[in-house]
Amino acid sequence: MTGQPPHARIGLAGAVATIMLLAAGVARADDQLILSGNGATLSGATGGGGGSLNFLHSMTHGVIGVGGEYQKLATSRWAFGSLTGALLENSGDTKWTVSGELHRGAGDTDEFAGTHHYSYGVYALGGSATFDNRLTLQLETRQFDIDTTHGNLPKVGLGMLWARSWLTTVSYANSVSGNLGTELITLRLDRYGRLVDFTAGAAGGHAAPAVVDIHTGALGPAPRYREGYMGFTHRFSRADLALLGDYLDLSGTHRITVTLTVTVHLDRRGA
Repeated sequence: MTGQPPHARIGLAGAVATIMLLAAGVARADDQLILSGNGATLSGATGGGGGSLNFLHSMTHGVIGVGGEYQKLATSRWAFGSLTGALLENSGDTKWTVSGELHRGAGDTDEFAGTHHYSYGVYALGGSATFDNRLTLQLETRQFDIDTTHGNLPKVGLGMLWARSWLTTVSYANSVSGNLGTELITLRLDRYGRLVDFTAGAAGGHAAPAVVDIHTGALGPAPRYREGYMGFTHRFSRADLALLGDYLDLSGTHRITVTLTVTVHLDRRGA
């Protein structure tokens, strides 16, 4: 298997849309239908692609989402359903959120001995607090149970909003159990414009293939991990169009993925 950046691959559309909805606040609260499609290349193998469909329902103090995703790359295929949710509370200049994710499914890959079937499960619980509408502290724990890969990956992140339009974020993740053997440092830059938003980032360290959705069926030390990504989002009156390009180098295995996401706003209650 293969996938998007580690901050976005698992439940890409639902998770990213949830975070953006919470960050924007109640002024942009609305129900959303999110459709996403991607195409990928992989060194030494045929490419692939996939898509997802997610629905987000906003509430007075939070959001809940359901959806599903299917992906194929080389000889691997996998699909999973997603349930995401978050609670949001504003208290003056301080905002806090508590969020959870559940992604459950299965996949298979063609091997020399025949077809190998595996289970797919990822579960996450996190929280964040924003102070003075500028400084955000994020904590997250994410459990992976994918085929023979199991373990927990805690993460801590720190974000700073500059001049109400530039957001810089740094995060650190290090596995504490199982056979993940993962340690990642991620840097990200976001620019929020009147109609167009820009994002770019890079990550480095080492990661188990399953953490970034690359299925190898092999156990051992986590390979070296290098990644860079860049994307744009254009906002229209009733929809947002996002294009994201991602380059991944996993110990010499190179993957390029381009993802197009359309978010349809079903109800602009606060607009």
